Amino acid sequence: MLVKVDAVSKKCVFEWFKRFRDGKEDVKDEPRSGQPPTSTTPDNIERVRRMLADDRRLSLRMIAEELKISLDSVSNIIHEHLQKRKKKVYAFPILRRSSNV
Repeated sequence: MLVKVDAVSKKCVFEWFKRFRDGKEDVKDEPRSGQPPTSTTPDNIERVRRMLADDRRLSLRMIAEELKISLDSVSNIIHEHLQKRKKKVYAFPILRRSSNV
């Protein structure tokens, strides 16, 4: 019988061992320098919500170009903040009767 096990990678274990050997007592990452994310602001979330309310057929690319933010930011806003998911649409062919039948 197969059993699902949640385990960390070997690389992660070696990294933790190195940190503990060097005297650190936690496994949290050190703070990183860099620019914090600024695209997922309440203003941008509201703008995306309004754009989708006006036209549900807008693509991620169209929204990103309009708001001048990245595709990943638009995707994050739609899926994480607005809790929207893409619905699957199934198209069925129309059966037409031939006049010769």
